Amino acid sequence: MQPSALQNFFKRKTPEEQPTWLILLGIASIAVYAFSRTGFMDAAEISSAVATLTGFWGLYKYGKVVNSHILFRFIWVALIFQFISWALSVYVTPEWARETPQLDKITRWFTFIPLAWWVAQRKNAVWLIWGSAALGILISPWVTGEGIPEIIRGLNGERVFFGLRQQQHASLFFGIILIGLLCFTKRVVALKQWLAIPLLLILLYCLLIVYINASRQAWLALLLTALFMASFFTVKRLKKATGKQKLIILTVFVLSIFSSATLILSSDKIVNRVMKEKEALSAIASLNFDNVPYSSFGIRLHSWVAATDFIKEKPVFGWGSNGRTLVMKHTKWLPDWVQEDFGHLHNTYIEMLVNFGIVGLAFYLFMWVYLTKSLFREIHKGTIEKDIGYFFMSFLCFWSIMNCFEAYQNFWTGVFYFTVFVTGIQARVWRVKLQPTTSEETNKNTCIY
Repeated sequence: MQPSALQNFFKRKTPEEQPTWLILLGIASIAVYAFSRTGFMDAAEISSAVATLTGFWGLYKYGKVVNSHILFRFIWVALIFQFISWALSVYVTPEWARETPQLDKITRWFTFIPLAWWVAQRKNAVWLIWGSAALGILISPWVTGEGIPEIIRGLNGERVFFGLRQQQHASLFFGIILIGLLCFTKRVVALKQWLAIPLLLILLYCLLIVYINASRQAWLALLLTALFMASFFTVKRLKKATGKQKLIILTVFVLSIFSSATLILSSDKIVNRVMKEKEALSAIASLNFDNVPYSSFGIRLHSWVAATDFIKEKPVFGWGSNGRTLVMKHTKWLPDWVQEDFGHLHNTYIEMLVNFGIVGLAFYLFMWVYLTKSLFREIHKGTIEKDIGYFFMSFLCFWSIMNCFEAYQNFWTGVFYFTVFVTGIQARVWRVKLQPTTSEETNKNTCIY
């Protein structure tokens, strides 16, 4: 029998049979989404819908070779444990449970799957997507903010955020761009040496924004990320160095840390901002948690303590997607103004435990383990450039620390940049499977630090 038109329509084909116009449409839609999400929401909604729908179709029709079923299992698992968490809440505490399950809280993290398919189709598409997202953020002070006047107010001591939700969210964006540019400096300068000048200006611009945002968690995350990466490269150099070279490397490392610490401590703005939590830190150091004042960090700490009671009561599957709100609204010893003004716990890991229990947190951590193993397996083979790995390491370090003090993974800001970042990473992994002969080409272009 001749196959019907419908059967032909759904018949799976090879990646080489994809129409070029469909690939370009997908990549262009993702680029528009990445650029417009922070300032042009209407364009972002349309472009993301186009990219996602066409991406799912392209992945089904032409993507058999990349074994995407592994990632789709994550979605199924997320749907299942979110539903179980909600169902148990309805059964055990129906008065606090939502009327219907909200299954998108976790599954929206995996929007990167169809997007990564399109980005994987072209060698340099990842730079277009990451660059578009970075550009959208870099111009945000003039799109969602007030431009130069707001920057000047920031220089004069006001905490500004350019309409990007809050100061710590703006710091997340500019901090990630700063990290990315540092990781890819060698690659950028290798294209054209004169690019070093605009690159330096953008780096200084990002540093300025993070500085005037005055987000302590961003400062801490950047410092620890810098220390982590510096230690990594120092150990890497030491393994290849001789006796005298090892001494020089260690001396440079120690002097760099000492000079950085001196520079930071010489800034009155940084010192004064940190010292605002002196009373809270002193109480914590003496293990006198009841006397921790309700400062910015104090509110976080008290909410985390309150969350422990909820976690103990439902440790496995949690309280459902509204668990974090229940903690803030139904902990009687929290002040009324805290209960009214705050509806979340400022910590992704604690929110995962409260909302979805140990199962939810384990799922989140395993997702990162899978992404890490997938990427570094290819890097070790020489099929993906090392600087991609350095970016992944520094991003994950910065991201993990930032999420200790704000639940970015549960806000659009965090979901957006997580999606953009992981789209690029997954696209590089799939690109290898689509073009298995590109390893030689990759090795020639690998940036070795």
